[in-house]
Amino acid sequence: MSPPDAPRSGTRRLLLVIAAIVALMCVAFGYAIVQQQGSFRAYRTATLETVTPPWRTERLEPEACVRFAIDWGMACPGLGTWCESEAPRLVTECMASHDRSAYCQSVGETVGSTEFGYADCTRLRAEVTGKHTQRSHKKFCAAGYRAIAQHCRSAR
Repeated sequence: MSPPDAPRSGTRRLLLVIAAIVALMCVAFGYAIVQQQGSFRAYRTATLETVTPPWRTERLEPEACVRFAIDWGMACPGLGTWCESEAPRLVTECMASHDRSAYCQSVGETVGSTEFGYADCTRLRAEVTGKHTQRSHKKFCAAGYRAIAQHCRSAR
């Protein structure tokens, strides 16, 4: 048996080129994420922190809370996961801003169903065009109605 052949310099060079390309792609991707995070933070500050949310100045119905979260999320410039995680928080804050016991009683046990809010979301999404836009709308709307359901369950 003979010892294994040492890697040729061409193979080494190819591996170095591949590693350099991967490193450059990581740097570019990281830079894009940092830029997007800055845009997301600026948008969040401008729309939620420096401006009084509408539920603090008036009583919004639960559907209006969801609509606000959908509109906010659809305009959000950040990564989908950042915006999607913010939408239910907005609905929760909106629901908690006023007494919702009458609403929660009116919906009763339907908040435990997977169908809760489905018809409302379908109706709201009817005016949205574009497959990608409809998919985003669906995510924000479903998250909003899950937040309403959670609010009503915890209020019992």
